[in-house]
Amino acid sequence: MDELVYLHLLEQEHLENEEQDDNNNVNNLRDPFVELSDGQFRNMFRLSKDLVRYFIESIEPYMRPKLRATDLSVTNRVLVALRFFASGSYQLDIGSNTFLRISQPSVSRCIREVITAVNGPNIFNEWVKFPNNFNELDTLRVRFYEKYNIPGVIGCVDCTHIAIYPPSHNDNEHPEHIYM
Repeated sequence: MDELVYLHLLEQEHLENEEQDDNNNVNNLRDPFVELSDGQFRNMFRLSKDLVRYFIESIEPYMRPKLRATDLSVTNRVLVALRFFASGSYQLDIGSNTFLRISQPSVSRCIREVITAVNGPNIFNEWVKFPNNFNELDTLRVRFYEKYNIPGVIGCVDCTHIAIYPPSHNDNEHPEHIYM
C-alpha cells in the first residue's frame, strides 16, 4: 500500500514539474480560443472569438513576423494587447494572466506593436468609421436617438476616467483654470 501512495506522489510531482516547465515556455501558452467558452472569451477580451480572429487576420500583414522560436506569435501579441485594452488595467496584471503569462516589458512591446499596426491607414480606415458628410452625421444622430433616447449623439468612446488634481491656487506656471 505504501508503494502505491509513493508512486502516486511521484506521479503528482512529475505532473507538477511538467506544468511548471510549460509555464516557463512562451510557446506553451494556453489557447483561449479553445479553452474559453464564447462568454468567457468575450468577458476577457470584450470581443467575440470570430471578430478577434478576423481582426488578427486583418492586422497580421502589418505585424512583425515571428523571428525566433521564443517569439510570441502574432496571435498571442494581438491577444495581449486586446486584453490590455479590454481591462484598462496595468501591464503586470496582463502578464500574470494564465492565458497570456509574459513579462511586463513584453506586454508593453505587444501593445506598442498592435497600436502602431492599427494606426496604419489600411487598418485604421477599415476599423474606425466617422461620418464623411452632413447626411451621414445626421443619420447617426437619428439612429442613436431612436435606440437610446439621447439627442445629438453620434457615437461613444469606451475609456477609463483618471482623476486629475489641479495645482495649488498660487501656481503661476500651471494656473488652476486650465484644470477646471
